[in-house]
Amino acid sequence: MNATGTARLHDGIGRGVRGWAAYGAAAWGLLFAAVHVYWVLGGRWGLPAGMDLFSNTALLVIDIIAVPVSLGATALALSLVNAWGRWVPARLRALGAWGAAALMTVHALPTVPDWAALATGTRTTGDFTGNERFVTFLYEPWFMAGGVLFGLAAFGFHRARR
Repeated sequence: MNATGTARLHDGIGRGVRGWAAYGAAAWGLLFAAVHVYWVLGGRWGLPAGMDLFSNTALLVIDIIAVPVSLGATALALSLVNAWGRWVPARLRALGAWGAAALMTVHALPTVPDWAALATGTRTTGDFTGNERFVTFLYEPWFMAGGVLFGLAAFGFHRARR
């Protein structure tokens, strides 16, 4: 509570880790949406060699769905640090941010053993196929980064509300 007795939902939340994590999570969502739009429009950069969305209907549908979901994640992240976010109940925003953090982190966890093997020298980059390189070095680290950013943003939002 502040001096007037109203809840401090957004007082100072844009400063420090709280702010950069939420804005970073928003940027993560925008970039993720942009990449999926690029792929849906026929772009191939960033895809493993030989992968084509238009010959894989399931992947094409996932890419199309990823665009509005990513833009929703962007809006969620921004709602944590902007006054306009107050129209959505704080608990719902917190639940969404923690849920996004958990989903993205869990999505990336299967590649942690590969990262550990690389760090310890048990595996080398030459041991990976093209698709494994894509997943291990680009795709899953991107999800892990999103999970960390949304987790920090959710934590900052929680702390600012106390």
